[in-house]
Amino acid sequence: MADPFPPGRGSVEAAGRLNVRRDKPRTTSLKARVIEAGTRFPVRNSVTGDLVSGVSQWFDLGGGEYVWAGGCRDFQPLVEEDAERPDRHHLHDYVPPRFKVAAGVRHRVQGRRPSGLEGLIVHFDAYRIKKAGNGAEDSDARSLDMMRSGQANGFHYGEISRTGTIFLPENFEWSEWGSHAGVSQCPVTQRSGVSRYYVGVEMNNPGRLYEAQEDGVFCPWFNAVRDAAGNVVLDGRGRCQRKSIHDEWFAASEVRTVEADGNIKAGTYLPYSFDQFEALTNLCLYLAKTFPTTFSLDRVLGHDEVAPQRKNDPGGALADPARLMTMAAFRAYLKSLI
Repeated sequence: MADPFPPGRGSVEAAGRLNVRRDKPRTTSLKARVIEAGTRFPVRNSVTGDLVSGVSQWFDLGGGEYVWAGGCRDFQPLVEEDAERPDRHHLHDYVPPRFKVAAGVRHRVQGRRPSGLEGLIVHFDAYRIKKAGNGAEDSDARSLDMMRSGQANGFHYGEISRTGTIFLPENFEWSEWGSHAGVSQCPVTQRSGVSRYYVGVEMNNPGRLYEAQEDGVFCPWFNAVRDAAGNVVLDGRGRCQRKSIHDEWFAASEVRTVEADGNIKAGTYLPYSFDQFEALTNLCLYLAKTFPTTFSLDRVLGHDEVAPQRKNDPGGALADPARLMTMAAFRAYLKSLI
C-alpha cells in the first residue's frame, strides 16, 4: 500500500488519540506522550516503521519522537519562501520540547481532567543537583531520583533537569491528573485543588538557600542543622550551621539574594539554568499550541501563587542566571512569543 501522505516538512491533524513513540517508529517503543484528537502538530519528515493496518509510514516529530501516519489526516506541506526567514517572534514559531520517558517509573493517576489540560504549575523539587559538595552537577540523575520519589509517594508530575531534559513517567498523559500541588487555590478561577486542572512541572533545584556560618557558603535545607520539627536552625545573625562539607552547598557567586516582589518571597535562591528555563518556556508554548481550546498561558502559575501560605517555589529561582522574573512577568514573556 502506498504511503497516505507525501514526504517532507509540514503539519497534520490527529484523526484520533495518537500515541507518540520514543526513539524508533515502532508500536513496541516506549510511549512518550499522547496527542489528542483534532490537534494539529508539525512534522519534520516521514520514515518507514512498523506496518499497522497496511500503513508503514510514520511521521518524524524531531527529538526522537514518532507517530503512525495512519492515525493522521489533512497533511499540509510547509511552504518555503525566498524571503529571509523571520525570527521566531514574527514567525510565531518555537522550539518543540524534547521529552524523555523515565523508564520503569509510573506515577499515580487519579482520573481524567474534567475539561482537558487548562494550565501548568511551576515547582522546584528542593532536591540535590550535584554529585557531592560543591562539585559537578548531576542533574539528570537527580531528576530521575525525584521521578522515582514521585512514584513511591503517589504523586504525578513531570521534571525538568538543569540540562533542559524533560522527564515524564511511562504512564503520563496530559489529559490525566494526579496530586502535585496539595491544598491549593487558583487565583484566576478561584477553584481549589489545582492538580485536577493543571499539570505539575518540578524543576530540579535545591530550593531556598540559607547563609552558613562560614563566609561565602550557602546551604540547602537538607545540608543544614534542623530542629525536631524539621525547620532550619538559624543563629542570631540569621545563619545556619552546615551539616557536612561533603554534602551539597553553593558559593556566593552561584546564588542570588532577592527582595519580596509579587509571588517571590525574600531570600536566597539558585537560579534555574539557561537550558532549564528554555525547556520550561518551550513546554508552555507547546501546551498552548497543542491544547488551544483549553490551555491558557494566564494559568501558568507558581506553586507559591496557588499555595502562598505554604510554598515559596519558584520564588527567586525563575528565570535564569541573567534574569529574575516574577510569575506575572513570565506569563507576559510567554505571551510575547505567541
